[in-house]
Amino acid sequence: MAEYDHLIKAITQRYTQHIAALIRGMEVTVERVVEQDKEAVSLHRLSDALFKVTEDGYEYLMLVEFQTRPDREMPLRMLEYTAIHHRRYRKPVYPVLVNLTGRGIKEKYSFDCLDLSVIGFNYHQINLRDVYGTEYLYQGLIGIIPFVPLMKHDESPEKVLEKCAQRLECEVPDEEERSTMYLALGVMASLKFPKYLILKVLEVSRMENSPLFDGIREEWEARGELKGELKGRLDLLIDLIETKFGAVPDDLREQLIALKEPDVIKEVVRKAVSSDTIEDFIATLKQ
Repeated sequence: MAEYDHLIKAITQRYTQHIAALIRGMEVTVERVVEQDKEAVSLHRLSDALFKVTEDGYEYLMLVEFQTRPDREMPLRMLEYTAIHHRRYRKPVYPVLVNLTGRGIKEKYSFDCLDLSVIGFNYHQINLRDVYGTEYLYQGLIGIIPFVPLMKHDESPEKVLEKCAQRLECEVPDEEERSTMYLALGVMASLKFPKYLILKVLEVSRMENSPLFDGIREEWEARGELKGELKGRLDLLIDLIETKFGAVPDDLREQLIALKEPDVIKEVVRKAVSSDTIEDFIATLKQ
């Protein structure tokens, strides 16, 4: 989906060194490649990352494709991308597929024709679900943090998200960049964790300063996801009030259903929890 493409592009542009280190298991010298060839651009998806890497004096291109779900056409697409970039730059290409969820179909593409072995193509594949994430969570490079919830952990999902958020808060000084990383963390985590848990740990206000936030919010709204989340929050709020105070008056129910902002709903929940009676709760709402 488009929100993953936009966020992965933002991360790979800013943290090229960190992504390359995740793939190679060590820090290497990396330079981002800016595509200019029209033929390559036409087939180069936003989620692709293309780096020029120098490793122990050996220079090559690292092509990285991020995939949210298994795709039977991926081996052929990887071959296509690799051939285009090799032709364009005349350098060896190291193709990598990072599966954000699940496992890939296969890691090679080949075919014969008559007496010829025409194609024998291989690429490296990383399944984040199989990567043990503790070291990345506590000591890994900061550019990898949005992908850490998708890794394998012994700790609870809430603890993993909390630690990821703490590291972003402490280690990303620029407010706009930090908001984009919070947004990436929330969107990536939604591939694995329930959204109520993500919203519990990562407040929407932390993401709003990202230049990507409005566009992603529009995509969510177009798919009805935000409306569904708001409805879920409102249902929980009304259930809380009914459990604590009994039946909810119709005029109060209408007032609560009209709430649209997650932060406002969160504040109303706090008022309900701290009120002793429904009269006190209504009075605090008026204030």
